Amino acid sequence: MASVPTGDGCAPGARSASEIDRSVARYLHAILARSATGDPRVSTGELSDELGVTPASVTEMVSRLDDRGLIDHEPYRGARLTERGRTLAVEVASRSCVVASFFESTVNAAIDERSALDIGIELPEDAVSRLHDLVEGPCLALCPAADGPSGGCVA
Repeated sequence: MASVPTGDGCAPGARSASEIDRSVARYLHAILARSATGDPRVSTGELSDELGVTPASVTEMVSRLDDRGLIDHEPYRGARLTERGRTLAVEVASRSCVVASFFESTVNAAIDERSALDIGIELPEDAVSRLHDLVEGPCLALCPAADGPSGGCVA
């Protein structure tokens, strides 16, 4: 049985994306996506803009993610993913890619990134695996977990 997320959105010792809540997943995904464009550190202002939340909300969540060992935050320098945080963020991104690719290739309908992330984080691992098996072609370009020039999903 999977661990139940605690009040901070992350099950103790969470090892998979299915053990974190949507809010934590969104933050990890945003940090992964922003850090993929250059500097691995992402400012709280960038996160606020990316996620459409208040700076106070970002400060609170960044503190919680830092306490859980998912990010390393240095005031005035920004946050970067720890190894554990990156592992979870890549899994979140991969799940999102699988869902988006499924909608694009199988349902023939586009789905926005936030909805794909929300669905991907809520689906059990076996459901994501089944969707992955149904997807034709590489994941969509929105996946920051793309591996190499082919843009293939790491899922």
